[in-house]
Formats: sequence, structure tokens, C-alpha cells
Amino acid sequence: DICKFYLAGACRFGDDCFNVHVGDVPQTAATGARKKCDRRPGHGDEWRSGGGALDRGKKSRMKTAEDVINRIKWDQDFDETNFVIGYTDRFRGLIEEEFTKFTWEDLSTLDWDTFAIPQHRIQYFKYKNEKVWDRDSRMDLVFGSTGTTTNIRELMQNLDLSHQNTTTSED
Repeated sequence: DICKFYLAGACRFGDDCFNVHVGDVPQTAATGARKKCDRRPGHGDEWRSGGGALDRGKKSRMKTAEDVINRIKWDQDFDETNFVIGYTDRFRGLIEEEFTKFTWEDLSTLDWDTFAIPQHRIQYFKYKNEKVWDRDSRMDLVFGSTGTTTNIRELMQNLDLSHQNTTTSED
């Protein structure tokens, strides 16, 4: 079948269209050429006109708890002993534990006596009692994925300096 939307200059699938694109596109349609649209249902003209998530008022994508875990585990500037995790226990509610108490392997490979939690239960991460990633408030200082201007390294330096100042003033 010939694509009637192509003939009208409004086919949003371009080369991926299941219909045939033959003939010349009318000049009026060619001047208002649109970008290729996402095929997901429910997306209106903002996708066809090339508008992204921000044009629709959608929030930027936040890095996951798994991303934060991997950063803490593998970044040499991060000391795992300084991090605390707040997670939701199904029976006891919100609980805080040290990062180093957890096993971060795949849950399906672990024994019953191994301390691990599903990552979707993690609510926040703290660095020396200061939250650096919080799911509910959409705060991400570890990567800055939510648009925060504070850098995790700056925060860590400031907290370390304030901790040093309080310990020296106590002496």
C-alpha cells in the first residue's frame, strides 16, 4: 500500500514505515519537514516536532541505586566505610545500615544467611550522615543526574574539612 501520510508530507515513521513511499512529497509539506517520531502510543506532536522530554515538562532521568552502588564500590576516591544506606524492610520499615555490611552479588546466587537487599528497596545513600542520593526527593549528588549543581567530591571535601575542624576544636 502507498503511504497516504507520506503523500501528505506527514509520515512519522520515515524509512521504517510499513507502507510504500513513492512519488514526490508536496512542496508545502517538504518545507515543514518533521523529525522521525517515536512509535510509542500516546506521544503527540511534541515528539514529531523533535521536542524532547523537557519540552513536555518531564523530569530528567535519575541514576539508579545500582549506579550509585557501583560508583561507591569502584571509584577510588570513595571510601565504602563512610557510606550508609537507608532501605525499606518489609516488616520493620525504614532501616539504615553501613554500606560494607551488604553483599552486592546477584540475589539469586546468595544463601539465606547472607545480608543483601533488593536494590528497589534502597531509599537513600548517606556520606557521613549527609544524604547524597535520595529516591523520594529525587536528589542525586553522586552523579548530578537530576540537575543539581553540587558535586559529590566538593561535598565530601566540605564534610571532611568540617569534621576535621570540629575534632581540632574539641582538643
